[in-house]
Amino acid sequence: MFMDVLPILASAAEEQPPALSVALAVEDFAPTLLAFAGFLLLAPSALGRIGAVLMGAGGAAKSTWKLLHAAWSIDVDWLDDLLFPLLAAGGLLLALSLHRSLRWWRWPLLLIGTGVATLAAQARSVQPAFVFATAIVIWISVLGTVRAWKHGNALAAGLFPVSVLAVIVLVPLRGHAASDALAFQWVQQGMNTMAQGIFFVAALLTYRAVKGKGKDFTDADTVDRQWPADEHTGYDGTRRYEPQGGRRRRP
Repeated sequence: MFMDVLPILASAAEEQPPALSVALAVEDFAPTLLAFAGFLLLAPSALGRIGAVLMGAGGAAKSTWKLLHAAWSIDVDWLDDLLFPLLAAGGLLLALSLHRSLRWWRWPLLLIGTGVATLAAQARSVQPAFVFATAIVIWISVLGTVRAWKHGNALAAGLFPVSVLAVIVLVPLRGHAASDALAFQWVQQGMNTMAQGIFFVAALLTYRAVKGKGKDFTDADTVDRQWPADEHTGYDGTRRYEPQGGRRRRP
């Protein structure tokens, strides 16, 4: 899902982007919204939805900074700096929510998240948040793959890693000699939008797979399966034997 990844990580990973056109800055909201919608659909609980909102807010802050920079040459540094802290915090909440839903151990995530926050505060740098955000976005895609497969949607399970690979392809492109050219930026932006679109489709298919079973999305992974009633005898466990004659009767 993400990596530099999910929500815009790819489109927002550069610290000092080259000159932007207004159209390119506006288009940057597309992958941001697609990623946010995907996170929201994938979230199995209120905790996860809060995390998705934080991640979406981080992406929106970055996209807004780009638009202000491109349209009016306004540089609001704090908007630019919000992306990775919000992405890391929101990603942690969403991952914890998915871990709980899948009955996976959550303490390692909490310990790592606490360590990253402490390190970032001590160093007064967003670099630890950048590294953690990149890792947690990839992990969310892994969790999405597991959840999709668990609910029988192989297509969604396959699309999550495809979205990650699509963003990974952007990494060498950013080091290309022509990466500052506007046309080249459009290519990168288009690939990022495609990657987030794939992630959104995967999350939507996963959501529909769970809801299609008539289950509450929050509890779909935690409700134990029940043995169905015998279809041939219709025995439902409510009939009993009478003391005389061994005859059955309904209560």
